[in-house]
Amino acid sequence: MPDGPHDVFSLVTPADIRRIRDNAQENFIKLIDKVFDRLLVLKSARDLAKSPTNTKQLLNCVRVLTRLVPFVYETRSDGGSIEDIVLWTQRPRPGSGADYTLGKQLVSATIDLLFTSGLTVPQATIGEDTTVRYTIWENGVGQTSSLGSSKENVSNRVEVLRLLLVLCCKTMYIPPVRSVAIPNQALHTIAYNANKKMVLCLLCSLINTSLKYRTQGWAIPYRNTTVLDPADELSLHAMQALFILLEYQTPPAKSGKGTTPDAGTAEATSAADSNANTPSMVLITGTETGAQNLFRAFVAKLHRQQEFDYLTSNIMRLLEETMRSNLSILASVTKQPTRHVMPQEATILLWLLLENNSLFKEYVVDHNRSLRLFAVLLYFMLNGYTDPAQAGMVRTISHILHYLSEDGRFATRLMQPFDQSILPSTMRIVDASLTHADFMVNTAFTLLSSSKPYLIPVYSNLLLLVRNVAPYLTQISQLTADKLLSLFDIISSPAFIISETYHVRWLIYLIEVFDYVVHYRAVDNPHLMYSMVKARTHFTRLKAFDLDKAKSELAALREKKGKTDASRNIGAVSSPELDTTSSTAPTPSMSALKLEDGDGAASPALSDKARGKRPDPGTPQAPESKEPPQNSTSTAALKSAPAAAATAAATGHQFQPSTEWVFSWLPDLPLDPIIAVLDALAVHIDRISEEVQRNADSAGTRSEAAAIGDTKGGDAQPEQLDSKSAGSDGTSEGAASVPSASVDPTPAIIRWLSSDSMVSVLPDLEDSMPEIRPRLQGMSPALVVWFRSLLWSLIYASGMKPFGIWKNTQVRLFVVKSTH
Repeated sequence: MPDGPHDVFSLVTPADIRRIRDNAQENFIKLIDKVFDRLLVLKSARDLAKSPTNTKQLLNCVRVLTRLVPFVYETRSDGGSIEDIVLWTQRPRPGSGADYTLGKQLVSATIDLLFTSGLTVPQATIGEDTTVRYTIWENGVGQTSSLGSSKENVSNRVEVLRLLLVLCCKTMYIPPVRSVAIPNQALHTIAYNANKKMVLCLLCSLINTSLKYRTQGWAIPYRNTTVLDPADELSLHAMQALFILLEYQTPPAKSGKGTTPDAGTAEATSAADSNANTPSMVLITGTETGAQNLFRAFVAKLHRQQEFDYLTSNIMRLLEETMRSNLSILASVTKQPTRHVMPQEATILLWLLLENNSLFKEYVVDHNRSLRLFAVLLYFMLNGYTDPAQAGMVRTISHILHYLSEDGRFATRLMQPFDQSILPSTMRIVDASLTHADFMVNTAFTLLSSSKPYLIPVYSNLLLLVRNVAPYLTQISQLTADKLLSLFDIISSPAFIISETYHVRWLIYLIEVFDYVVHYRAVDNPHLMYSMVKARTHFTRLKAFDLDKAKSELAALREKKGKTDASRNIGAVSSPELDTTSSTAPTPSMSALKLEDGDGAASPALSDKARGKRPDPGTPQAPESKEPPQNSTSTAALKSAPAAAATAAATGHQFQPSTEWVFSWLPDLPLDPIIAVLDALAVHIDRISEEVQRNADSAGTRSEAAAIGDTKGGDAQPEQLDSKSAGSDGTSEGAASVPSASVDPTPAIIRWLSSDSMVSVLPDLEDSMPEIRPRLQGMSPALVVWFRSLLWSLIYASGMKPFGIWKNTQVRLFVVKSTH
């Protein structure tokens, strides 16, 4: 008799299972039926807790089923599947002869095993005549005290939860394009169960157990390759089971004969994911009968503050403990290349709770630790964006922040000062006046400038985050303002705009940022307004956008790019929603975001001292004086633009912009009021610059005259005085002929831009006032597929250790790559 799951997995190989499944299907089905029948007999035994032999046999039944079921879902070599025959077709039960459906009975029995007295919960007290006790395992949500489970109870729960995950793993064996359309009957059986007591007990048990995970220990989290103890493994499996139960919805009702939505509609719906007012995943799926996922329904009903306190504090604990361990000395000594076990899961749980409970979202927004949570989430974005293995966590965080930004109260909170002490020195910005909004924009700039192909889906969320916060921005720093304008310089360049369809959406989001600031927050953001005035040629260039010129420019750059090093690629990636398609897309690279110092208009890296030695950058050209130069975008940006096109051509996908496409978005851009404001400000900024220079010249003249007077009053010889006051022709020019050095007018300009005098010169903007309305987070089918793929890939990866539950099975939802 096997002593543990390792024995079962080593004795029964994938080749053995496939051979009996494909060549002796009746024997394979009979084997599963016999094992399940024995499991039912042992589960119902009154003396289960008193008989170690029976308990061991029951656990071995669980282990054998855990080993066999993945191959039931797997597609055979001939393209067929035996899932329906084995699990969902009625047939006589061995021994009794009564018809039954194995799948439903197996799922029901597995859930009962999670609450079986003496096996997974403490033995029933004297007088209780039941073997199944639906109760909550741990204190927390819905329970104020713990059951006091033994180590054996915890270890047994791990094995039964592992079987539950295996029973629900059909999703892993469905291709992405069909995963939204094909139901998961095991998950449906659990999530749409009519037994509300069972659902409540299982839901609260999973929530409370998952948040009991301990990230601290003698070898955790520094060496996450260390085998988890049963309590921590239980927490991990509990959180994974919670995810798939909360995420699952039955496929959408068919809109017509033979029509089912799938992830292949991503191209048609990719624009909707950011623009549609669809706040939740719930609204895009459902059943014709109106039934609902009870796990989601009960999560939506959570309302007690103590429960929200419990959820928030424990999610923060998981994140902060991992963060502290990353920054400790031991972490640098023992750090492993693999990811930590729980930060990714903690962010997913936070997103699911926010999505499914509006009261919890309000609690998080109003909580006094909301800014701390914001800072911790940004830390994990910056810490993980360079690692493809953490791309899922980075994208999850971007969805969380976007979702929170839909609330104006959260956006207002971001204007508070930002404490960088919790961050490592490599992430800190030398700016004492930094706000949370400043750090948010700088983080967005950092990720956009990295040009990581796997971050393309994150870019839209980051730009939407900035866009939603824009109506509330105040006192943006000069560094932040310059980075925002540099980003706009890239995204508004003609070559970049026409290289991919969704680049226009990025452009629109940034234009809306400036539109909100101009109309609502001009006087509150003098640094940003000044940067906009200096870079106003970018706006006029966009206003005069010409498709033919853009095509010619892009064609020339593509040709030139073909002759240069491919390392200048600005990025090639899949669809904005799916990570596995053949399409490619350009994204800003670090080289694209390098700042020119040629004209001073887009050189935020320039110091104030350096600006004082250069021709005054605060005197911009009038836009009508000449046509915007072809190279007004940074040269590096234009050089990088053709890279994606070359890759796209190789894959057979290339966007072809048309005049109709241009007129579908260009006339709707609110450029006129922005340009009118910038032109009006430019005139006054010119005058201030000239006045500052005149005052400096006058002061220089007076000081020079005073110096000459002092010299004449001394003992200097007449010949020396003559040589100091004479010009090159020998005539006396006086001190007025000595030009003073250029003076930086920025302080005076900033003072004026933050005063009421600036408001008085602005044109009338009443007719163009935009409505303050956030762009909501829509859940397209493609985004649902990505999220589902993320969840199951994490489950798959954690199942690889210690014995590989799904190893060597034909997974189709995602691609499994060997590290060897």
